[in-house]
Amino acid sequence: MDQVTAISYSSSANMGPGYDLLAVAHDAFHDAVTATINPSQGNTLLTIGGMDENHDPMTNTAGLSVLNLLRDHGINEPVSLQIRKGIPPGLGLGSSGASAAAAVSAVSELFGLKLSMDEKVKYSMLGEAASSGTPHADNVAASIHGGFVVVESVSPVRVKRLTIHRSFSFLTIIPSIYIKDKTKLCRTLVPKDVPISSYIQNARFVTELIAGLMRGDRELVKNGMNDVIVEAARKPLYPFYEKLKIMMLEAGAAGVCISGAGPSVIAVVDSLTEIEKIRSGTEQILSRMKIGYSIVESKIAGGTRIERNPAGS
Repeated sequence: MDQVTAISYSSSANMGPGYDLLAVAHDAFHDAVTATINPSQGNTLLTIGGMDENHDPMTNTAGLSVLNLLRDHGINEPVSLQIRKGIPPGLGLGSSGASAAAAVSAVSELFGLKLSMDEKVKYSMLGEAASSGTPHADNVAASIHGGFVVVESVSPVRVKRLTIHRSFSFLTIIPSIYIKDKTKLCRTLVPKDVPISSYIQNARFVTELIAGLMRGDRELVKNGMNDVIVEAARKPLYPFYEKLKIMMLEAGAAGVCISGAGPSVIAVVDSLTEIEKIRSGTEQILSRMKIGYSIVESKIAGGTRIERNPAGS
């Protein structure tokens, strides 16, 4: 029996003003999921291995996504998933979404379902409820499509991939802090009602950001990579963020924001950015706060890719 492995890359959602709307896939990290038809499981439809914890398909993003996929397509053959985590969880880098995207893509290929890209996003986002409490499409859309994506609609799912100017890449500061159930917590902090003035301002930011990333316009990116609604509500969780943002912009970053729900901070950079100045500035800021960290430079990543090979190879 064949087995299929799918590889999905890390991602940063929101990119400032695009809450549940924008995300970018980058090659900072990746997850790999291998799906195998495994008759030895008996009546157990889905098993998960390869992780240190949480092998329960109902509370694992990859497992919950695949359970929905198998159910909707009337598949009763037992499937095992082996998940190899390369994306560190809980840091705002799309870890749960990448696992779900890879799992759905691998199982789709395994059974020859020929799912469209949007169908893969649909099933993958259902799994995100396991980690965040609600389905959301931004990270999984970036991992599946690759590049810079806009989630046009979630019912039905419609995603468009846009082209980021070749001059831009990314630098991410990853603080070594852990907040229990962080994504769920951060989603509860999102305001339920906002003033029309804030809505208009964020609409301006989104427009500037998209135009700037596509045209390679640093000024538009700097102006657009801001958020007066969601990021503003979450900033108190990350007292280092404003200091890092100011420092990175002074060092020539084109734009800076919290990556997803944080705590990671991502910058759009180019040849004018003083990377070493950012490295030394980060050390000064976070060492004073006694926070460990790592810094990763990355480029735009492609979408989920498939590797098919005989079982046991």
